[in-house]
Amino acid sequence: MLNYKKLGIKNFKNHKFDDALKYFSLAYEQTNDKNLLFYINLCVFAKDSFDEANMLFELFYTKEKKKEDIENLYELLYALENKHTQSEELEEEDAISYEEFMSFVRNSDFKSVFQNIMFSTKVMISNKDDFLDFIQNLIKNDFLDMSINYLESAATMFRGDERINKLLEKVKERKNNEDTH
Repeated sequence: MLNYKKLGIKNFKNHKFDDALKYFSLAYEQTNDKNLLFYINLCVFAKDSFDEANMLFELFYTKEKKKEDIENLYELLYALENKHTQSEELEEEDAISYEEFMSFVRNSDFKSVFQNIMFSTKVMISNKDDFLDFIQNLIKNDFLDMSINYLESAATMFRGDERINKLLEKVKERKNNEDTH
């Protein structure tokens, strides 16, 4: 019979958290060892907080082998997971959707709305058409360097999309014209 726990530990140490999760789950199905639940939770946590999860893994693994008390590590993992969740929620609070952003623009103008939020709020853009609209507005409102940065990043993500390449050419040409005048 395969030792799924050993395979889980090996995969965790190799940073293959999805595979480790599968093996720990299979091991738990076989044995119902509650320590495996800790490893399972750790695999999920490691995807977002690698360093903290790795430190906890080493502590837990060592204490488990030495048959030392590990209850405080459950509490520590729970506290770290809560801290991470709270920081994610805070990040989301500092963000608005592109639709919300554009509703503010309808009541004012793109440039002033963007200048008011650009250092305090993230604009969450969820599709390529909104992204392209956003870039076109940046260009129209003379945020040329920012447009170039966004477009160069997008060029690798949306490789082969002619609209991105045309916008990039347009903004670089406009930037060159400004630099020569």
